[in-house]
Amino acid sequence: MTTNEFYKHICNLKNKFENRDLETYLLSLLKLAEQEKNQPLTPDLLLKLIENAFISDPKEFNSEWLSITDAPESLSIDKSKISDKNEIDYSISVLQFQISELHKMRGKQLDDEKRYFGIDSETGNIWYNFDPMTNLECGARCILDSDDEKEFIVTWQTLGELLEIGRVYE
Repeated sequence: MTTNEFYKHICNLKNKFENRDLETYLLSLLKLAEQEKNQPLTPDLLLKLIENAFISDPKEFNSEWLSITDAPESLSIDKSKISDKNEIDYSISVLQFQISELHKMRGKQLDDEKRYFGIDSETGNIWYNFDPMTNLECGARCILDSDDEKEFIVTWQTLGELLEIGRVYE
C-alpha cells in the first residue's frame, strides 16, 4: 500500500461510517489497540483498527489520565533503536493524552464555534481537529505530503504519529 492509497482509504471513511465524538472514538481505538498490541502493526491492521473504532464500544475513561498535560515526545528517527514495546507505548500514551485533553475541554473550548481555526487547551496544547474524520484525514494528508506515492511503512508508532499530526495539522 502506498501513502496515497492510505490517504484515499481514510478519505472514503466518511462514506462508510457515521462520524462520532472524537473522545469516544479515541477510547474505542485505545481499547482496540490494547487488544492487538502483541501483533505487528501492518497497513491492513491499522486500517482495521481505525475503521472498527467507529463502531466499537469505547474503553472506560480513566480519571488518572487527567494528570497528563503534555503530548508524548515522538520517538527517535533511528528505528533500530526503538522496540515494538516502545512504539505501542508511545501510541497508547498519545491516545491517553488526547482523550484527557478532550475530556478537560468538554463544556469549554469544545463549545467554541470557531474551534476549527485552532484553540489552545487549558494545558496550552494547540488543537485544530475535533472529530475522527477530520483528525484522520489531516493526519493522513500530512503523511501523504511528505511521502507521496511511496510505500506506506507502518509500525505501532505510526498510529500515535497519525493522531498527533491530525490534532495539529490545519
